[in-house]
Amino acid sequence: MEETLKLILTELHDLKEGQQEFKEELQGLKESQQEFKLGLEELKESQQELRKDVSIIKDNLINGLGPYFGQIEKHIGDQTSELKEVLEDQQKVIDILAVRSLKHESDIKDLKHILRNQ
Repeated sequence: MEETLKLILTELHDLKEGQQEFKEELQGLKESQQEFKLGLEELKESQQELRKDVSIIKDNLINGLGPYFGQIEKHIGDQTSELKEVLEDQQKVIDILAVRSLKHESDIKDLKHILRNQ
């Protein structure tokens, strides 16, 4: 009977040790879970900061490039106007030269006619 009691006591002691190990592992799991929650919270905060940064960059691009595109449009419009004026001037010169050419051809015909009739 004494041996049975010793065996029971030993098993109780083993159970207590097992229970203590289980409690320690459970505590470790709880700590790991808490660390995971903290990491997840930091990740959420970082994600929110990234969203803010992306929003700021997008606003800067839109607001910064808008006036720049306006300046480009104005420059293109100015250059187009200048080009149009130059083309109009060139067309006037071409028209004048065409009239002169016709007059010269007519004069040459007249001269040829006069020379033939002499």
